[in-house]
Amino acid sequence: MATSPFSEGSFPAAADHPVRILRWTFRRDEDAVVCELGLNNDDSAYELRINPPPSTAAATIEQFDDAVSAFQRHATIERMLVNEGWLLEGFESERASRRT
Repeated sequence: MATSPFSEGSFPAAADHPVRILRWTFRRDEDAVVCELGLNNDDSAYELRINPPPSTAAATIEQFDDAVSAFQRHATIERMLVNEGWLLEGFESERASRRT
């Protein structure tokens, strides 16, 4: 199972309200890029979080009003990564408890 800095409490909310987090891990040589998609703190928008290798850039968070826009943006990022030689190493879908 891939690890991500966003896994631990990154999409907080009420503990009795779990959230589905989708996670894609891309790898090139020893580097990894982790993309996560989930709802924001108050379930009002979708957040796409991109965690690039530490040596390249800081993590980014983009918000979207609807799931279609969020998935379209993810598809654009995935195409860019694949065109640059990254391979999809894994996909996970997990139901995470949110913390207050």
